[in-house]
Amino acid sequence: MGDRRLTIALVALLTGISGTVVASALVAYEAFFPRYERPNYALYPGEYCYERVKDRLYREEFYFNSNKAKLKAYYYPAKNSKGLIVLAHGMHSGADDYIPIIEYMVNSGYNVFAYDATGTYDSKGFDTIGMCQAVIDIDHALKYIKKTSPYKDQPIFLIGHSWGGYAVSSVLELHKDVKACACIAPMNNGYTVMYQTSQMHIGKMALPIKPVFEVYQKILFGRYTECNGVRGINSSGVPVLIAQGDNDEIIPKDKLSITAYKHLITNPNVRYIDTTGLQGDHNDLWHSIECINYKKQLSSQLAQLEKEKQRELTKEELAEFYTMVDHRLYSQVNEKLMQKIVKTFNQANK
Repeated sequence: MGDRRLTIALVALLTGISGTVVASALVAYEAFFPRYERPNYALYPGEYCYERVKDRLYREEFYFNSNKAKLKAYYYPAKNSKGLIVLAHGMHSGADDYIPIIEYMVNSGYNVFAYDATGTYDSKGFDTIGMCQAVIDIDHALKYIKKTSPYKDQPIFLIGHSWGGYAVSSVLELHKDVKACACIAPMNNGYTVMYQTSQMHIGKMALPIKPVFEVYQKILFGRYTECNGVRGINSSGVPVLIAQGDNDEIIPKDKLSITAYKHLITNPNVRYIDTTGLQGDHNDLWHSIECINYKKQLSSQLAQLEKEKQRELTKEELAEFYTMVDHRLYSQVNEKLMQKIVKTFNQANK
């Protein structure tokens, strides 16, 4: 409680805003970054659960430190590996939610190092702290990799989605030896995104909380608040592939995404991929058309069942329904996008 009051008093002093307003703003900020536990996989279809793929996808599990938190990491070795891909997941998810991408990359000849971010799934942490935490976590992951066998002597490549896309692009400024990077639906700036999002929803009413968010994040994250996608991409000069959906409502293409700032990008090795239609969504851009249609089909079937029963299905009924799901099809990747990522990495590795 003492630390909390001290933080509120410090932010109030530095911003000139009343402690009551600061306290309310910080409550709203922190509510956006809870801890995320694993879902109940009996009620969660798709190959986002390692138990469903472990017969064909081997991995090793361990922990490494990111500041005071111990993060759970997963290493997937490939045969005749061409290098090491470090994968950063999006918010509201964990590393296992990207098993379909991980398997594709392993089958393409790359070892994969993935991890659960602070406050997520099997990693420690009371909460996820804030957007800039993603850069801290991947910075520490890369530091761990560079001093630890068998990872330290491998060429390094990065893949990130959404929050993870911001992380992998931003960290390029701190790790200039990365070979190439793929950002899927990435936001550009974790330091400004909270205010920008508030502004999108409530307009000028968000203005009073801007300095509170800025100062509070400086206290939490220090120099990491200066990192963003454009800075990382420009400072590195390495090949970067950016995939963005045209109708992404979470990271809008013309507002929060790196693509919205493409006029500021000077790195000549950046390639943009715009996805449209069914694959223009924030999450569906990395899934196949067949997968997206199958999800819609299952959703319709569930709606019909509930209509027939005139109520929501119980957890037991849902679990029974999901036993009949084709989990592999439900999470099938957008192969054209994956091929372009692999091609980018292969060319950078010559």
